[in-house]
Amino acid sequence: MKKHWEVAIACFLVLAMLATLCWGCAEEEEELRTITIGEISDFTGVSAPACIPLHRAMEDLVKYYNDEGLIPGAKLRLVGYDTRTDPARYIPGYDWLKEQGADLILAVVTGSAETIRPFAENDRIPVATVAHSKAAVEPPGWVFVLTAPIPPQAKTLLKWLSENDWDYDAQGTPKLGFYGWQEPISIGVDAAIKEYCQAYPGEFDYVGGFMGPLGSMTCVAEVEQLKDCDYVFGSMFMGAVFIKEYRARGYDAAQFIADAGSFGFYEFMVEKAGWENLDGYITTMLAPWFDEENAAVAFIKEVIDRYHPGASPKDMGGSYHGAFFMLLSIFEIVRQAVEEVGAENFDGQAFYDAAVKFSLQYEGLPEYYFTDTERCLLHECAIYEWSAAAEELVRLTDWLPLIE
Repeated sequence: MKKHWEVAIACFLVLAMLATLCWGCAEEEEELRTITIGEISDFTGVSAPACIPLHRAMEDLVKYYNDEGLIPGAKLRLVGYDTRTDPARYIPGYDWLKEQGADLILAVVTGSAETIRPFAENDRIPVATVAHSKAAVEPPGWVFVLTAPIPPQAKTLLKWLSENDWDYDAQGTPKLGFYGWQEPISIGVDAAIKEYCQAYPGEFDYVGGFMGPLGSMTCVAEVEQLKDCDYVFGSMFMGAVFIKEYRARGYDAAQFIADAGSFGFYEFMVEKAGWENLDGYITTMLAPWFDEENAAVAFIKEVIDRYHPGASPKDMGGSYHGAFFMLLSIFEIVRQAVEEVGAENFDGQAFYDAAVKFSLQYEGLPEYYFTDTERCLLHECAIYEWSAAAEELVRLTDWLPLIE
């Protein structure tokens, strides 16, 4: 039987071929200004298990805002470009989306925002991204990060573990290692862990960071190098691959830990590694778990019920749920910009001006905001443990301020 995420990719490819000539090109009411959101993503490469659910969330939010008439005098249109996990396609993707009339761009895949930044700033096309890197946001410019940077998440998680999870008197200093792909996010996390261990000597003995080529699906060498660690921090997609290989080789010493990116691959993590191997996995989270009782989760369920009757939040994928409110911020910034300048005057500058003063407070979430100098939307995280017995994520903390 095909795994769910593999079936999702196959289905997406069929739909993509059928929709090539009409996606985002529905007949518009003449009196409405069309605002086009371009999406640089990965629909067929190794990141597709996280990118496709996130894309579904974008589609549903476009429908919701259009159906509810939330952008005065305007209709939203979504067009997408598939990078196939190939960084060489980032700039051609930007050029194609620009030709399609993109008023702003969502850069989903790692490294894409920093690659297209100079072109977007020259064209005054704002870029929103869910993949943080320093090169994308320093100095502050036209790239807006819709998430919390992973290096501070890593530091916050390490501090919590040192204070709440490890018995130094009985166990001594824990050995810590890192694995991931050779790409900007993993390189940044490796540097952050080294920085943390230098700032807090005695809390962890950092064995080192071991990274394979971008897109690699094997990690035997990394497993052997980290087999004696007490904690192993894994970067996003490679988490499931590493955990399965580590346990298959008979190693059981390590406590696996990770940033919130792992939740974006929730379905893939469970199917690839299995709950028995994920039991006790401790990760940061930037969104509440599926079944928590608050207004944020209730709103996600409302949208799912409307456009996917009978589906549950779990059915939609981790990145649908995890990125929903981050993506919602794009739509709210557009709405506020249009209310300020009018639909006919909306452009990249209007989005930029609204973004630098944007804030969002929703029950169940930490405060989201940008400023003239702050280009990351989220500033807090929570810590969860993955439970095999419950097949759920169990919340361990309230929202915690990120350690920079």
